[in-house]
Amino acid sequence: MSLDPTPPRKPMTVSALTTSIKLRLEEHYPGVLVAGEVSNFTKASSGHWYFSIKDAGATLRCVMFRGFALRTRFDPKDGTQVVVRGGLSLYPQRGEYQCIVEELIQQGVGTAELALRRLKEKLLQKGYFAPERKKRLPPYPRRLALVASPTGAAIRDMLQILKTRWPYAEVIVRPSRVQGEGAAAEIAAALRTLSGLHVSRRMPLSAIVVGRGGGSSEDLAAFNEEVVADAIFESAVPVVSAVGHEIDVSVADMVADYRALTPSEAITRLCPDRGEMLDGLADTAARLDDAVTHRVALARQRLTQLAERPALRKPFERIRDAEQKLDDWGARLTRAAERRLTRSGEQLASLADQLESLSPLNVLKRGYSLTTVADGRLLRSARDVRPGDTLRTRTPDGVVVSTVTDRPGGK
Repeated sequence: MSLDPTPPRKPMTVSALTTSIKLRLEEHYPGVLVAGEVSNFTKASSGHWYFSIKDAGATLRCVMFRGFALRTRFDPKDGTQVVVRGGLSLYPQRGEYQCIVEELIQQGVGTAELALRRLKEKLLQKGYFAPERKKRLPPYPRRLALVASPTGAAIRDMLQILKTRWPYAEVIVRPSRVQGEGAAAEIAAALRTLSGLHVSRRMPLSAIVVGRGGGSSEDLAAFNEEVVADAIFESAVPVVSAVGHEIDVSVADMVADYRALTPSEAITRLCPDRGEMLDGLADTAARLDDAVTHRVALARQRLTQLAERPALRKPFERIRDAEQKLDDWGARLTRAAERRLTRSGEQLASLADQLESLSPLNVLKRGYSLTTVADGRLLRSARDVRPGDTLRTRTPDGVVVSTVTDRPGGK
């Protein structure tokens, strides 16, 4: 038996391996449709449903969380043939893969439901439900468009709430059928018309509300049509879906930028409450008034403190003190200068006396004289002159000018 010389890699932990498998499973199977027979069905106290679906060859564990379970319009039992829609995941604590069910369809009951499921899967793949593409609703709408039946209760409720809650917004009503044959095409046409008016700037809009009051699944069928989904997705204006049915989520709800449970909630979500805003403004004004009053009081207190300072009560006192100090410094400077001049004079006189004692003139006074030749050189030797040179001899009392007639030795 041969041994592999390559050292083994560092082993993974169970948690790391399980997490890796879970991520890959969720990435590759984000949405599946699976048919099977319900078994081991359990309702937990939390409202979640736990069960399995199986066929002759395999079993798939499933979990349906409370929010999705509430939307299911039948109670599944063991042995019920169903179709589940959801995504595959892995439960780390047991190391078992399972389906996170978002929709449970009783098989054989709804061809229409399966068609709807296929439409939702198609739109999901096209990115119609992506949260990042949804537009933000305006905080203070200036012009709203309502797409609804002009004779329905929904339009009356919305207009009434707008009147009391936010009467500053201009309202455009675009009538449209909301159920029956051709309703989906009318809704889509209304959305596209309003979006076109907004883009062309002929009628800028803050938001569009499309919807109706409650009804059966058949009544809401128009909002599950692909043409309506396309119109909502392509709208340049934020769209609020207000289909009044809390349990069923329509395609329009999923594509819209915001889903309201009812038309009334749509207006409540879109528009701020004028009364609340006025109360808030009044409260802000009161707090601002208190703050200003407090600041003024502090300023007055500070002003009083400053007014009590000597510099403000006697503003010229410091100037006079400074002037007096300046006079004192001037007098001291004058006296210092005089003393300096006196000392300098004395030093100058002493130096003059020293210079006088070293002066050649004092030497002359003792009987000596100085003789220079014509060019000013001091005559130090008789050999430095020739006959005919002019000499200047300085004595203590004057200068004697003489001419050389003969050099020493008669030469």
